[in-house]
Amino acid sequence: MSFALDKLIIKDHYQKSIQELGELPVAALKGVSPKDAALLQEAFNIKTINDLGANSFFLAAQGIQRAAMDNEYDPGPPPFWLQKFSELSDDYYLHHPSQRFRTAFGGVLYRGRLDNTARVLIIGQDPSTDEAIARRAFVGSAGQRLQKFLNKVGITRSYIIINTFAYSIKGQFDTEMRRVSLEPTLKTFRDDLINTFIKKNPIQAILTFGAGAKHALNHWENSKNITVFNLVHPTAPEQTTHPSWNDQLAPIADFLTPDDASALDLSPYSGNWDQTLHMADIPRYDLPYGLPYWHGTHGTNSKRDPADRVKNIIWQSI
Repeated sequence: MSFALDKLIIKDHYQKSIQELGELPVAALKGVSPKDAALLQEAFNIKTINDLGANSFFLAAQGIQRAAMDNEYDPGPPPFWLQKFSELSDDYYLHHPSQRFRTAFGGVLYRGRLDNTARVLIIGQDPSTDEAIARRAFVGSAGQRLQKFLNKVGITRSYIIINTFAYSIKGQFDTEMRRVSLEPTLKTFRDDLINTFIKKNPIQAILTFGAGAKHALNHWENSKNITVFNLVHPTAPEQTTHPSWNDQLAPIADFLTPDDASALDLSPYSGNWDQTLHMADIPRYDLPYGLPYWHGTHGTNSKRDPADRVKNIIWQSI
């Protein structure tokens, strides 16, 4: 065995590779009798160790257990989504002729539920440095403003968030980036993610934030088959963001089934962006284990500077 799994697997299979172990019958696990394995196959069509690990009922039970814990963290993608995310072409971003992508810290693929419970799919534009550190989308100032908006429409957990680009872009979403967004390698990966999220989750609506996300959805072939709300990006000035969000607040709240009806707050946005009124901390169950307690709070805690030097992350204390 390439890994020390002797406490998990019966002795007959010690010399097998990790890939071979996954294809073994469930009875190869220590403590699982042939009778147990037969009952699992009869009840859930579970034949192999891989089948058991990926079974939707077992994953659902784990999701419920995790949701009930107070100080939870995101354990990362389960096997299905790990495979799906691995289809991202990092080389395409790394060697893109436009040189418009910041590649030093890799791509950021998601934030939210990967357990088939998302009712809202949210699409933004691209990650920044807070996201690169957390490995999760929308966790800085923009993400905390987004989190507050979701809370106001009663959505506290049942969401999944992705971006138009998995890698941060240099500059604005201009004519060049509109063209890049529709290049087959990038568009096919993004469209497949959207289609798969809708297939596997009870998605009621898609919320786009910003011109990049709206452009991506306008060129997604299935956009007429689901309700889409287009909103201004959270980083836009208040005089632009607040009217857009106020116009959509009640229609979105009316359309979605809330996680927590008591959280509904349709009071309109007004004044300047305010951390207390207009932002909410990123839930710990959205963030990986070991991330500092301040990450996802108090706005953006790391900055790109200068704007186009990808290797500079300047830490800012709070």
